[in-house]
Amino acid sequence: MENQKQILLIEDNKHDQFFFIQALKEIESATLFHVANNGKEALEILTTNLTLPDIIFTDIHMPVMDGIKYLSETVNMPLIRDIPVVVLSSDPSQMETLRDLGARAFIEKPTNCDILHKLLEYVLTMGFMTTDKAAECLGFQFIRSDSNLSINLKEYR
Repeated sequence: MENQKQILLIEDNKHDQFFFIQALKEIESATLFHVANNGKEALEILTTNLTLPDIIFTDIHMPVMDGIKYLSETVNMPLIRDIPVVVLSSDPSQMETLRDLGARAFIEKPTNCDILHKLLEYVLTMGFMTTDKAAECLGFQFIRSDSNLSINLKEYR
């Protein structure tokens, strides 16, 4: 399929990796670029590959290098820092730090694959997916869903 978004997932939990991959498989406009188990592994992948993903989804809490340290490391890496990053976590306590480090959105981790699928579809259609549309984005987005599969979007300031 044309214009498939290449997705890098940074997540240490094997169950959450499986859950994400299953939800992503149902989205025709996206494909998995790679899975990294932590931020350090993601940096190695990103700095050694000839191609880069279109978007990165990362957890916050991981061993070796967590999501916040990963974002801190990419601040001075122009090619990597321009890739949109969406944080996928159950811990919203670090949203201000994540926003300040360049993350574009925070998705509260759902416990249901159907909800995750809907959230991923939604994020992949948002305007910040390309650098030229980043300026049109409303800002850092806090995204969550309820059990009725309705999406709640809130700009976080």
